[in-house]
Amino acid sequence: MTKTIRQETFEIFGKLFFIANRLEYLGDNELRKDGLTTKQWQLIAVTGKYFSYPPSITEVSDVLSTTRQNVKQIAIKLQEKGFVSIEKDDKDKRVLRLKLTEKNRRYWESNTLEDTEFVSSLFEKMSDQEVKDLYRLLNKLEENIGEKYKTSRQEV
Repeated sequence: MTKTIRQETFEIFGKLFFIANRLEYLGDNELRKDGLTTKQWQLIAVTGKYFSYPPSITEVSDVLSTTRQNVKQIAIKLQEKGFVSIEKDDKDKRVLRLKLTEKNRRYWESNTLEDTEFVSSLFEKMSDQEVKDLYRLLNKLEENIGEKYKTSRQEV
């Protein structure tokens, strides 16, 4: 049985990658003044938002859907810049945990207005309702993709 597909879904699939690349470029350009990249910013944002404790590199890599090696390399650069510290777990010395630093806390507090202006500018051509609709639809897409991601990870 062949499943029919709406042509728009192929377009959306491609546009998501296109948008992701452009967002990374714009983010890198915006963050350059702070000495950060978008991927570094994302790692410290995830570490602070998704965890109420110092997460392991493996836990962060799971949230970011990337490898431990990628997270470790980004974390090492962030440690050199003073945004995180990488520490061995108290119970299992093989496990590395990421702890956000005081410099990281100060960074987020000082950039609130700048971050708001930058992110807001990305959506300035959309109405409030369009932003709400996009948010709802992206959450729905993320949920579906997340289920497929978990299934495929179990198969490996």
